[in-house]
Amino acid sequence: MPLVRSKIYGSNRYRLRAGLLFLFLSGLAGPAWAKVGKPAWSGNIGLGASSSTGTSQSLSANTQDALHWHGGQWEDSAHLDYNYAQSQGIVDADRLVLQNQARYLFTPAEYAFGNLRYDRNHFDGYYYRMDETLGYGRRWHPHRDMRLDLEAGAGAREAHRIGSRSHLRPILRLHGRYQWNLDRHAAFSQSVDAILASNGANTYESVTALRSQVYGPLAMKLSYTATYNTQAPISYQKLNTLAAVNLVYNF
Repeated sequence: MPLVRSKIYGSNRYRLRAGLLFLFLSGLAGPAWAKVGKPAWSGNIGLGASSSTGTSQSLSANTQDALHWHGGQWEDSAHLDYNYAQSQGIVDADRLVLQNQARYLFTPAEYAFGNLRYDRNHFDGYYYRMDETLGYGRRWHPHRDMRLDLEAGAGAREAHRIGSRSHLRPILRLHGRYQWNLDRHAAFSQSVDAILASNGANTYESVTALRSQVYGPLAMKLSYTATYNTQAPISYQKLNTLAAVNLVYNF
């Protein structure tokens, strides 16, 4: 029991320090360096589902949602991904990802960020993983229809591997995202995440997506997610993939 309390205390202590540092950064916010033309709030809701009955009984559902806020020198983006699949009464997928990132803009191209991500996916060998990082990011526009974001940061990961105890480890986070607006109605995006943990339990994730407008605020989105864990329990695969199709409503 003392060991458990020590781990909980260490985790809470790190979160407290991260929270205090983030509050300190928020206190630095002064007047906005520029007025923005876009609305303060924007986002999208994506839903996809399928069902079959009879000889083969299956059910699948997924959602990919996002909410963005911009005010002066501050930005915030929240994301929710959920995937569920069941076949013949057996659950084949049950994945939840929650992520929030707050950014303080030094210039339109440079920013500091605080990133929080929670993963719950028993099929990759973990009860849960939670990553908390602070770092620096930069944006480039190689072409008027292209955008590249690169980020680097450090923090901690709390992970509970199946068959083991939860642990708190220092991590480095590297992130890159590329978006290419093919035309006014279609866009391609590719994002890559690398979480480098002190114990070698690294995670690499790639998300490839293609979005095409259907009508007005409605769009169709195809995505392919590949996640690789360098350490996984016995009988669990290190590489897991997920393909999804969603009808997206933009607001």
